[in-house]
Amino acid sequence: MFFNCYELVRHVERYLDIGDLQRLGATNRHLGEWVRDYVKRRISRVSAQYFAHADDLLDIIRCCDTVISGSTALHLLLPEYGTPWTPSDLDIYVPQRNMDMLLKLVTRQGYEVIVEPPVRRVGYTYTHVNRVVILSNGRQCMDVIVSRTRTALSPIFQFHSTVVMNFISGDTMFSSYLALTLRHLSLVNAGPLYYDAEKHAMIRTIRKYVSRGFRYIHCEEQHGLTRSCKVTTRTVTDHAMLWFNFHAIPCLSHNFQEVMRGFGVLDLQWMLGGMPCGLESAFARPRVDVVEDQS
Repeated sequence: MFFNCYELVRHVERYLDIGDLQRLGATNRHLGEWVRDYVKRRISRVSAQYFAHADDLLDIIRCCDTVISGSTALHLLLPEYGTPWTPSDLDIYVPQRNMDMLLKLVTRQGYEVIVEPPVRRVGYTYTHVNRVVILSNGRQCMDVIVSRTRTALSPIFQFHSTVVMNFISGDTMFSSYLALTLRHLSLVNAGPLYYDAEKHAMIRTIRKYVSRGFRYIHCEEQHGLTRSCKVTTRTVTDHAMLWFNFHAIPCLSHNFQEVMRGFGVLDLQWMLGGMPCGLESAFARPRVDVVEDQS
């Protein structure tokens, strides 16, 4: 009876984060369909800000093996109510082999390349980013980040902090540190902190997320949360990773290994690194490793 009241449902859904929606959608078929429609509506609203049609964004993502990340992906994980800020641009991550195709599709939508800044100048650090291209249609901007590896995913794990280690594919939402993120907590990634000579962009970005209500913490403050320690090796297939197939809910149309093969790899592993908790003289080097199929 509750779900026959359309206005009430539309009001309640705005209070639910992605974890709430995943659990609710797994309850039964009717709730699963409601959650699927709601998530697609939110993504369609993002698409309508940047493209002519509501389906264009997901179509481009599927066609080019790209993902959305950055503040847009984060915004979609959080409840609408109580999240007063809005993303200022769209971050699209693409493997190098599909960059030409992506540019062709977005230029058809009226976008033009306005600048291709040096990678370090725009705050994307070290090895896994090949280039950054900024496009605009005169109203909106999008950043296209081109990966050096076979997958679009690997640069995401070299972000400045865990709060933005999330991404959205054509049918699935992912969050690497969901327990922290939904509590508005974040860890700093040691990689750009130790290895990037130009730290101003990183500090500026961290301040932006602090202004949006996120608190940066010491690792040991949240050791009770699964796999949240900065010197723990993580993988996109571990149990701490949110993997929410909004297209197939309440059923699973494929397993995680099939999902990763869709990104061109078998797995991806990373460690934030830095000084291990309680040890001031030791240091664990940050790393991101792509596990490819060698058969």
